[in-house]
Amino acid sequence: MTHALFIFAHQDDEIAAASRIAWTLGRGCTVSCVFLTNGEGGRATAAQRDAESRVVLTRLGVDPARVHFLGSEHGLPDGGLVQHLDRALALVEKRIAEPVHELTCLAWEGGHHDHDASHLVAVAFAARRGIVDRTVEVPLYQGHRLPLGIFDTLAPLRVGAPWNGRRITAGEGLRIAALCRFYTTQRKTWLGLLPLALLRMVIGRREWTRPVDPRRLGEPPHPGTLFYERRFGVRRVDFARTAEPFVARLQATAATRSGTPA
Repeated sequence: MTHALFIFAHQDDEIAAASRIAWTLGRGCTVSCVFLTNGEGGRATAAQRDAESRVVLTRLGVDPARVHFLGSEHGLPDGGLVQHLDRALALVEKRIAEPVHELTCLAWEGGHHDHDASHLVAVAFAARRGIVDRTVEVPLYQGHRLPLGIFDTLAPLRVGAPWNGRRITAGEGLRIAALCRFYTTQRKTWLGLLPLALLRMVIGRREWTRPVDPRRLGEPPHPGTLFYERRFGVRRVDFARTAEPFVARLQATAATRSGTPA
């Protein structure tokens, strides 16, 4: 049976891949989900956020035994994943010891620095397992060509390779959007994200994916200021400096496994 792995940064990121999770389960695949940070912030505890995502994933049909909150278990902090890339990768490799046939991760898009860091961990895992060619990214949010604190939700970044759009029904989009009600600790966040998410899922009715590209990871996701620089005050140059050794190793591994230059 095909084993599909989904790697996320935070509890609630699974909404970005909810339609793909449901579609993958519908194909008869086994689905595992991994979360790389504890999600703690404000008054929200890791245990609360874990419980929220567990409810959502269970409603999508994922076996709760295959939902792994590695960030919560091992104290990987929300907002600081780039500083723990090697540890996060080691934890995923140890927990997901069985074969993985396909992988889905958050896009390299500059929306949240933890999202981009989780992308690096996912691609490194894929490179080591030899499944980069079966690994795809999904968009969550980014602010390319948008002013100040404005962002776009579930919208494919128009930089890099073309995206694949799988058609979903309006009913499916509504059911996925309705799952956001379970993120009770994140109401403020979802008040901002949900309007555009509804537009994308119910009106646009597309699930966007594209193959990951390890060659892009030494460069910013897009030209100009990234959304996480504007919103969270994290400089891209600092993120890149911290991630550089990890990126170099993953690119070398990916190149070796594919037989192409890094």
